[in-house]
Amino acid sequence: MRITHKTARLPLIEAVVFKDTKNALKALRSMKQVNECVLLQTCNRVEIYAVSEEGEKVAKMVKDFLVQKAEALADEVSSAIECSLDGDALRHILRLASGLESMVIGEDQILNQVWNAYLEAESARTAGIVLKHLFMRAVSVGRRVRKETSINKGAVSIGSAAVELAETLLGKLDQKKILVMGAGEMGELVAKALARRCLKPIFIANRTYERAVKLAEELSGKAVKFDKLEEVLPSADVVICSTSAPHYLLTKSMISRLMHQRQKETELVIIDISNPRNVEEVVREVPKVKLYCIDDLQLIAEKNKQKRLKSIEEASAIIEQELVSLNRDIKILSINDIVSLLFARAEEIRQQELAQALKMLGPIGAKEKKVIEDLTFILLKRTYVPIVENLRSAARSDDKKLIEFAIKLFGLEPR
Repeated sequence: MRITHKTARLPLIEAVVFKDTKNALKALRSMKQVNECVLLQTCNRVEIYAVSEEGEKVAKMVKDFLVQKAEALADEVSSAIECSLDGDALRHILRLASGLESMVIGEDQILNQVWNAYLEAESARTAGIVLKHLFMRAVSVGRRVRKETSINKGAVSIGSAAVELAETLLGKLDQKKILVMGAGEMGELVAKALARRCLKPIFIANRTYERAVKLAEELSGKAVKFDKLEEVLPSADVVICSTSAPHYLLTKSMISRLMHQRQKETELVIIDISNPRNVEEVVREVPKVKLYCIDDLQLIAEKNKQKRLKSIEEASAIIEQELVSLNRDIKILSINDIVSLLFARAEEIRQQELAQALKMLGPIGAKEKKVIEDLTFILLKRTYVPIVENLRSAARSDDKKLIEFAIKLFGLEPR
């Protein structure tokens, strides 16, 4: 279940972002029939992955969960939500990790975002063996795609797209005064993309001043303390915001005041690629200020996509190839609880009967005891391994009737 830049503008995505990921995961996991879940949130997507034997029923519950979060925007969010089940869901996560579902095709940041989403779920104890295997395979396939194709060659990030947008709006940036707010992963990508285009030093501001200094030194830029921003903003040509601050850093009242101090005749371009947004929406009402956000990067993203059509085709072929074995693995993993329970019960019976037999035999040597114990273990293994292989074969071929029959036959009720 997901809502992304493909079907929704930024305000709708922001309406369903969960600030407390751990509590959201626990709420999802507490739903009836949800065995495992992962929540993935980036600057332009919110995605929920769930493992269940009741796919369609759980999908409806998860969708309702997202829609309720949207409150006033519930109807619009409901229309923008996409759902993928079974094999389609597996294909989606592989495409996502490979950069094919990103706004900027081929971006590398999504790999870390996918893996970090799994780690958060693992920490919250909502991800189990199925999602662990799925997310590990997704990251592995994502790396293979990047190694075997040119999908991520060149400028492929939201940050580089923001710089291209600035260049489209203002022409060459080599003589422009540019301020980058944020020195995290995205801010660093923005600053590095700018450094290749600008002759003038880039100004870099960050909450942690030392981090701004480090990045500025690396790029021959200038670090700015956050409480000194107002000394730089009035003379800036472009401001690119990319922090993780949970509130507005640039407000209408602040920008209005600073624009009165501005001596330049040119417009101030502000590009906000933060999540949540750092710039108040009404800033666009200030005269001579142009405000852009992630939604405005679509044109740049489309140009990037056209350059990578061959790589997209090659990546899609790799994904379809990997999907065959992934489908097989997931189906086998789906009966893991049944197999574990079957062996656990058989072992319990073996231990009980072995203890009874040894008691009846009376005092015997260690060698004889080991022979008897090995014999019982071999009998158990040779009896149950063929049964397990048949169950796995049934899972691979989607023979649910045979699996249900085995559950009833052996009195197994998986957790």
